[in-house]
Amino acid sequence: LGSIRPNAVPCDDLLSTGRGTSADGKVIVGLAWDSCGVARAFRWEEATGMVDLGTVVANRSTSANAVSGDGRVVVGYQQRSDGVRQGARWVDGKEDVFTGPKGGHVGDAFGANRDGSIIVGQNCLPPDSDPLDQSAWMWTADEGVVCMPVPGRRESAEGLITSTSDDGRVMGGGHGEGLDSEAVIWIDRKPAYLKDYLRAHGVPRAFERWINTGFINAVSPDGRVLVGFG
Repeated sequence: LGSIRPNAVPCDDLLSTGRGTSADGKVIVGLAWDSCGVARAFRWEEATGMVDLGTVVANRSTSANAVSGDGRVVVGYQQRSDGVRQGARWVDGKEDVFTGPKGGHVGDAFGANRDGSIIVGQNCLPPDSDPLDQSAWMWTADEGVVCMPVPGRRESAEGLITSTSDDGRVMGGGHGEGLDSEAVIWIDRKPAYLKDYLRAHGVPRAFERWINTGFINAVSPDGRVLVGFG
């Protein structure tokens, strides 16, 4: 797909990375480079080619992690002037950043439902807001950002929601740090480690002998199929 500028210079070997598609596959979003100094969220479709979604903070990077099923709402992050990443969305190309329940920033946005009316992400109350909080978050127009609790507390961990069903009743993600993570499922906003949930609901040997259960990476629109890795 190239990059955001005709003669863009790769960062190492990379010009761009695709990270998500609309439901029909006609819209692709991700991260594009022009040297290692310029990183931008992009939206691609055949009619427009790759479009730089820009930045609302001069000389700072953005990235797109996912796009709504209808292709209108792109979600990801905006880098602040101090380098911290803040959850962001682009609706028809216009950028907004998310504000947390205490007025500060939230972490990356990682997923959206079909029409972008529900958006999910990680790190609801970052350490500068609440050093003890490990919750993930969801956003709706009516409620704004709502912190989504994790099932327990783990050392140096944070909560992450990567994906949601279209109605928001089933969400998936993880709780941990880096690859040391346990997959989490939220059903009607109630969290459970996926291993524990399955073992309590008819799969007594779920994830037996696994080192960890990692992450749920995606949830189907009806909430009945989960995919991930551990």
